[in-house]
Amino acid sequence: MHLVLASAQLRAFRLFDTLDDATLGVVAARMRRAHYRPGEQIVREGEQTGGIFFVERGRVRLACTAADGREQVLAMLRPGASFNVIAAFDGQPNPATARAMSIVQCVVLPAEALRTLIHQHPELGLAVLRDMAGQLRGLVVLVEDLAFRSVRERLARQLLQDADDGCAEATQQELAERAGTVREIAGRALRRLAEEGLVRLERGRVIVLDPLRLREVIAERSTRGRI
Repeated sequence: MHLVLASAQLRAFRLFDTLDDATLGVVAARMRRAHYRPGEQIVREGEQTGGIFFVERGRVRLACTAADGREQVLAMLRPGASFNVIAAFDGQPNPATARAMSIVQCVVLPAEALRTLIHQHPELGLAVLRDMAGQLRGLVVLVEDLAFRSVRERLARQLLQDADDGCAEATQQELAERAGTVREIAGRALRRLAEEGLVRLERGRVIVLDPLRLREVIAERSTRGRI
């Protein structure tokens, strides 16, 4: 890790977009950059990694692993997002594994520096709480989807989220993992969506064609049962 960060660059991250320039300058001075190769683990579930990571470039996959090796993808993070904030506060092991899905560049704020800065700049603490609340809402949506929505509906939500984030494409494997299912089941649901003209399947990737009708899919409650 090495220091090369201007305070103005922090405004690219959602957590810092409400802070004043003076506070940003103090925070920037305590941060470091880190680079990761595709497939490289950034933090490992169950290990200690003190600090908040901010995605500056690339895609990061957050997942939890069961004792039998099964994984549940919690989120696919893109530039502007942050992760590992819980471990930075409570000093406990990382709650999830973060893996680079492409060439990734992060900036890291060490946990000790974070706590010191919050004492000196309470507005930073409020910003962190706001960011944590947003992440918690995202996890509540994930639990709701896994408990109450069909695979078809969950896939529709993931595709729309990608489109809203400016990502026009996603692989079938990624979508299956994020929807909490296996590729074969996701593939059947995606082929149905393709037959209806909502998406296009192209060399293992899924391209959104009709966002409006995908939103209708999310709202539907089929009486035919789940896929």
